[in-house]
Formats: sequence, structure tokens, C-alpha cells
Amino acid sequence: MTLESIKDKINEVGRLLDGNNVADAFVILENIAQEEQNYKATDNLKRLRQTYGYMVHYLIEGVEDKTRREVYDGTLSSLRQIANDILLDKLVIDSPDVYFSTARICSHRNLRFEVLWNRLKEVEAKLSLAEAAEADVRSILVDKYNLMRQLFDTVWTMRNDKDICGMLVEKINQSGAPEMARYLISAITLSLLEYFDRDKFVSLIDIYENAASQEISACSLVGTVLALRKYRKRIVCDNKIIARLQLWQDSLVTYSRLRSVVKEIIRTRDTDRVTAKMRDEVIPELMKLKPDVLRKMKESAMDFESGMLDNNPEWEEILEKNGIADKMRELTEMQSEGADLMMVTFSNLKGFPFFNNVSAWFLPFDIDNPDVNLDSVSRKSLDSMLTFGVNMCDSDKYSLVLAFSTMPEQQRNMMTGQFEQQLSQMMEQSAELLEKQSQPEFSMAAVVFIRELYRFFRLFRKKSEFDDPFSEPFNFLDLPVVGDMMADEEIIKLIGEFYFKRGYYEESLELFKAIENSSEEDYSYWEKIGYAYQALKQYDKAAAAYRKSELLGDSGTWLLKKLAFINKKNGNYASAAEYYSRALLADPDNVSLIMNAGYANLESGDIAGALRSFYHANYLQPDNAAIWRAIGWTEFINGNYDKSCSYYEKLLESNPTAIDLMNAAHVKLASGNIKEATALYKKSAGSGFEDFQSAFETDVPTLEKAGIDRLTIDLIIDAIKMDLC
Repeated sequence: MTLESIKDKINEVGRLLDGNNVADAFVILENIAQEEQNYKATDNLKRLRQTYGYMVHYLIEGVEDKTRREVYDGTLSSLRQIANDILLDKLVIDSPDVYFSTARICSHRNLRFEVLWNRLKEVEAKLSLAEAAEADVRSILVDKYNLMRQLFDTVWTMRNDKDICGMLVEKINQSGAPEMARYLISAITLSLLEYFDRDKFVSLIDIYENAASQEISACSLVGTVLALRKYRKRIVCDNKIIARLQLWQDSLVTYSRLRSVVKEIIRTRDTDRVTAKMRDEVIPELMKLKPDVLRKMKESAMDFESGMLDNNPEWEEILEKNGIADKMRELTEMQSEGADLMMVTFSNLKGFPFFNNVSAWFLPFDIDNPDVNLDSVSRKSLDSMLTFGVNMCDSDKYSLVLAFSTMPEQQRNMMTGQFEQQLSQMMEQSAELLEKQSQPEFSMAAVVFIRELYRFFRLFRKKSEFDDPFSEPFNFLDLPVVGDMMADEEIIKLIGEFYFKRGYYEESLELFKAIENSSEEDYSYWEKIGYAYQALKQYDKAAAAYRKSELLGDSGTWLLKKLAFINKKNGNYASAAEYYSRALLADPDNVSLIMNAGYANLESGDIAGALRSFYHANYLQPDNAAIWRAIGWTEFINGNYDKSCSYYEKLLESNPTAIDLMNAAHVKLASGNIKEATALYKKSAGSGFEDFQSAFETDVPTLEKAGIDRLTIDLIIDAIKMDLC
């Protein structure tokens, strides 16, 4: 069978198992295993079918079986695993992807974890002796990092090896170096995000429950949560795993740690937002500035990415006028709340060949790494920067050092000063955030590990080959067991407010709905629900939520304006006008409200009410062209052509638009002055006849109500068309 055919069949098996159609799933898998001559899968399916058959037979015969649910769930889980293994066996043979290419190399070289581990320890001991003797250690370091890469690749690509997983747990928890432990946990996590391996998943739980340090606890729990999310359907059927996870419910420490991990995973959405804002808004605006201003700002380029806007009088005004300052203040606020602004800085520094290898993205940072070539002067310059960067993930440190090694001395000195200032400020902000954490060391380790994973999935050169765990919204309430632990109002509200504040309205709605019962009498809750629906353009639902807030007693201007806006969107113009009028009681000279009330009256057919609003606005702002347009058009509809004409004359004397010219022509035509009307129509059409004709056709019913017959209209259009041609 072709690889694509097997993928289709395996996907079909997944759908069948989702629908509890076990019998058909068996048939498909047995056929694939037989055709592929996968004897291991064939044997496993034979044993599994026999066990499942006994269970069904006992049911039919009426035999009491207390293990029935366990056997059934186990069968579903086993079938998913067999399907997964069949596909992986095929991919290892045929796929050119990085993961499977690496798996083939490891298999060909017969790399074994225990052998590599022992060799690594021997090399580390040799390295210590050589350093003590002040001998040349470069060749030993090369051996060390080659072994580390092989070790990572072996752990990453090995499958279904319970003994090795047990050995991994033992080595990680006995290791005196948390950096090495994190490196191996990265390989396990990356492997689990590639495919489900029950032994590896259990090993993460074992590592967490027996962790020798906060860093190991944090990394293993992050990996566990990400795997729980991806394989929820498999894990929920595994009674033994579920039973272990349920023991966490009695631990306040684990509960606190899970809250921290969940919040940090969710906060990666801010990284997307920051990156997009810098790429799509801030940088393009900066590029529009004058060259002399850009030259001054280049000296502080890194400061922009850390949100550091000093009030430099030479360009502060330009920043304000271009709106850049507001965007930077927003980025600064996001950073103060823990957003990862360093992603913007380092995303362009991941193109070095060093990062072509997957393991390099998770390698513990060591300035002595032979892939990093730095002279003594450069090392000294970097020392302070790397000291500041304790909250930097290792791949960012490697990016920094690799970039530094390629720079001329002048640029190095400038970069050193910029980064010291930037990282110093980031450290202060990180310290403030950590003071609020109940377990600051754990929280920082979780942040760093999540950033390390995030950078790999977003920036690796072959990222399209990997399923990015950060690409979809993170529904933490859906996690087996963990979701139940997190289902308390405080954290749901906290994360719901985070999503709402950042504009992730679909996600915020899901969480707000989860606490509806406890918040039903809170009018501000319904306002947020309404606003989220409004942002998603679900206006009927927004109106219902806003009305609930109104019924609960809120009669503030903000809510009245929202109800007016929603009613206008839903075509309820009379109701919209009423709400605008109520809002004006608190702010009677608000021209924007007055104009909106006028337009709502106009759409509802209340011409007199519309004119009262527009003339009131004109009294407050007599030189506002938008108000002239509103009065001119409404008086035209009302049949007061002289008054209408006087306002269009004002517009024609200023800077008229094509629509202004057309509407002024409508008034002239209704007044019987066809010649002047035609001249104005021609001017309007001069900016584009197709747009003119489309707009004109929209106004034809209004012209006909004004007494203009269709023949006259058609002849005028022909005259304009012939003149333009």
C-alpha cells in the first residue's frame, strides 16, 4: 500500500474508534497489517481480538464481568496504538521528514541509550581531568557534543521501549545537572508530540513525581500537559493513567504548578500578538519615517522590542503622530504582564547552520561548545549579557553568541550596551512578576521551557513537518483530570479576562460561559459576553447579553451606546435612536452621539428627528463637513431643496468628494436645473465611471421619489457616458 493510502485508512480507523465502532476498526487494521506484512501488528491484533471476543461473549451470555469497561477502554486504546505503530513503521521506511530520517540513522547505527549515556559519562570525566591539567580540550568537547546529539536523537526516535523509559527516569532523577535533565525531557516531549507512546508518557509522570529540582518538575509537567492535550481521547481510556493523575487532586503543590503551566502555555498567544504587531504595524510605520529620524532610532532598535520608549524630544512627537508610541505602550504593558517580547528579537537569529539540527534547539547552553567560536575579548563582553539573561532560553543564548561572533568590533560594543540595558529591564519586570508567584523558581523554569519549545515549533527550518502544539487555542478545561482540577471560578475568570483583554473573544466566551451560574447576577459579566459576541459579529447574541446587563440595573452611557449600536446593526433603527437619546441625557453635547442618533432616526423614517439632531450638531460644530453632508442629504429627502443646496454649496467650495458632487447634482436635478446637475454628474464620474454608475443606481429610488422619471435618469446617464467616451 502507498503511504497516502495507509494514512487515509488510519484516519478512518480513528473516526471509527471515535464513534465506538470497534468491529470495523479491527477489520481495516487487520487488512493493512496483512498487506504490509507487519507480523507484529498482526499478532497484536489477533490477541486483542480474542480478548475482545471473550468480553463480548460474556456479555451476550449474561455473565457478570466487573472488568468489562476496563477491557473495552483498553481495546480502544490498544487499537489506536496499533494503528499509530503501523503508520509509523511505514513512515520510517518511506518518509523523508526529519524525524523519520533521524529514526533511520539511529536504527542503522544501532544507537542505544544506555551505551551512549555511559560513553557520555566517560567523556565528561575525561574532560574534567583535561581541564584540571589545563590541556587542550577541544577534541574532547567535540566528542561530548556529538554524544549529546546522538543521545537526544535516540530518545526522540525510540518507540515502545519500557526498559529504556525506566532507565531514562532513573538517570534524569539521579542527575545532578538539571540542564541535562531538561535536555532529555525535551527529547521525550518532542517525541510525544510526534506520536503517542504510553511508556514515554508514564515516564514524564514518573519524572515529575520524583523530580530532584524545581526545573525538572516544571519541564516534565509542561511535557505532560501538552501530551494530555494532544492525546486526550487515548489517555481518557487508560484507567491506570487516569488513576495516577487523580492522585494529583490531593496535592495543593501540584494544583499550583498546573495553574502556572496552564497560564504560561496560554500566554504564548501573546507572543503571536506581539510578533504580528511588530511585524505588521510597528516596523512598517518606522520604515515610513524620515531617514534622519531612522538613523537616530537605530541606536535604540533593541529598545523597541523591549518596550523601552525613553522620551527623546527629537522624535517623540513623530512617534505620537504616527501612532507608534501607542503601539509601543501596548507592547510595554504586555511585556509587564509576562509577554515574550524576546521572540521578536531572536526570531531573525535562528538562521545559523547550528540550528539545522533539532537537538540544537534544546541543547544546554555552554560557551565552550565547539560550535561557538569566540575569542577571549568576545567572551568577556558576553559574560555580563548572559548573566542578565537568566530568563532566556538556551536557544536564544546560542543565537546571541553566534550573532556576536560574526559582528565587527564596533557593532559588538553597541550590541553589548543595548542588550545589557534591555535585559536589565526585562529582569526587573520578570522579578516583579515572579514575586507574585507562589513558586517563582518553578514558574521561571516553566516559562523558559515553554519558550524553548515555542521557538522550535515556530522557527525551525522544517517546521511544517511538525504538529505545532501552540497553533490552536488551549482549552485547559478539556484535559483529562487536569481540566477538573482547573475548573474553579478563580482561574477560569482569570484566564477568561486575559483572553478578553487581548481580544481572543472566542476563547474568552468559552470560559465566561463556564462560570455563568456564579456570575449570572453580575451585569459587568453580561457586558463582557455582549462585547465578545459583538466583536465576533454575532449581533443577536450580543443584544441578548447587553439586555441582560440592562435588566440587572446598568444604565451607564457605555452600555446604552452598545445597545444603540447593536440595534442599528440588527436593523432596529427606532430602538437604536431611543438608546442614543438616553445616552445623550448624560452627555448632551457629544457630537458623535448626536450624529448617530440622527442617522438612526433617518433610517427609521423620522426625518424631523434626524434634522433636529443634525442641526444641533451643526450648532456645536458649524465647520464640520460631515455634518453638512448629513443635513444636505436629509433636507433633500425632506424636499427642502433650497436648504439642501445651501449645504452642498458649502461642500463644493471646500474639498468635495465624488459622492458630494453626485448628491449636489441630485439636488439640482430635483430642483429642475438639469444642465447644472449634468455638469456636476460629469465631475463626479470623472474619478471612475463604474463606481459612479454603481452609486448612482443605488440612489435611483430616492430620485424617483423626488419626482424624477426614469427616462430622464437614463438619458442623463447616456449623456455622461457619451461625453466620457
